[in-house]
Amino acid sequence: MRGGGRRPPGRLGRGCGRDGGVVGGVSLGRRAGGVLAVLAAETAVLGLVVAIVLAERPASLALAAAGAAGALALGRGVPAVRAALGRAFDRHRGAALAGGAVAALALPVLLRGSPYWTFVASLALIYVTIGQGLNLQIGTAGLVNLAGAAFAGLGAYAVGLLTTAAGWPPALALVAGPAVATLLGAVLFVPILKTRGHYLALVTIAFVFIFNTLVNNLEFTGGPQGVKNIPTLRLFGHVFTDPLPLPGGSLPAHANFYFATLAVAAAVTWIARRLHDSWLGLALNTLRDDEIAARCCGVSVTRGKLVAFSVGNGFIGLGGGLYALMVGFVSPPDFDFGYSLIMLSVIIIGGVDSIAGVVLGASLLLPLPERFRALHEYRLLLYGAVIVLMLLYRPQGLWPAPVRRYR
Repeated sequence: MRGGGRRPPGRLGRGCGRDGGVVGGVSLGRRAGGVLAVLAAETAVLGLVVAIVLAERPASLALAAAGAAGALALGRGVPAVRAALGRAFDRHRGAALAGGAVAALALPVLLRGSPYWTFVASLALIYVTIGQGLNLQIGTAGLVNLAGAAFAGLGAYAVGLLTTAAGWPPALALVAGPAVATLLGAVLFVPILKTRGHYLALVTIAFVFIFNTLVNNLEFTGGPQGVKNIPTLRLFGHVFTDPLPLPGGSLPAHANFYFATLAVAAAVTWIARRLHDSWLGLALNTLRDDEIAARCCGVSVTRGKLVAFSVGNGFIGLGGGLYALMVGFVSPPDFDFGYSLIMLSVIIIGGVDSIAGVVLGASLLLPLPERFRALHEYRLLLYGAVIVLMLLYRPQGLWPAPVRRYR
């Protein structure tokens, strides 16, 4: 018969019949196992971070550090574990992002007994915002900007002066701070456009010292005393210097700025990712690698550099404005050349042109020196040694930038 006969083997639909159910069940089980592996790894990292931060006695700190070293050795030294975690995070990026978001939101709750560390975490998030701006300039476009501290200072002083002298609301001044950093950066762009390489680095270094000298000597900036009594943020009537109310109690006042800086850092990181993956990011990478080839392909060198420099300075100025509102005081020593080196270290340690590397670099570089306060006087020396070691043995950074792929 034309329509009769036995159905060929292997033609059963997925999920239909005995074989389809087994295949679907195995696939669902593998997916659930991968999601659980991702969430378990992130939970372990969060637990180790909290344990290291809250350890007060040398024995407990050594035990927490040993646990972190063991986990790192297991994840990096055992090929099977490393491959399994890599596949799990690659296949379940949504679950990884959701788990990371929950961990970030839960951190101030776990650190409620130590408000100082919530402040340090907020400072690290500010450096994430600043680092994304510098990474757009240095990593994506190849513009060596060693004046990060000056542009952060422009945003901070703009917020401080607008709120104290002009009486602006803090939220409105926070919007104006990045604009001031962008506009004044456009003036500096004129000599930057005519230089490159080492000469470009020297121009930006000179700008740091010019900025520091001006704010030290100008009267309206407060001179060496800086700008004091900067008002804090308010949101729906809630003052950020008050404890943050929760259904089960309250969190210290530093948690207000933690969640604010977390939201800003997340938004800036998302924008930086979108820019990096767009045609603009591709054009900036072309400018970084070969300007002549970029010109031959029709890329406007001037426009590309100006966009990268302006957007990056806007992010840096936004971080500086957040710092001014969080601390309530800014002065010239807060934005000297040493802090420009710290900002550069965030990018080098995390990974040049790596969006995720900036987050990792800031999360490591800011809290770790605070954990070892006894070595605070040698902080810049340690930063320099770390940079030299990274450039020698891992120049791509701890989280290298992925290879750009095309469809």
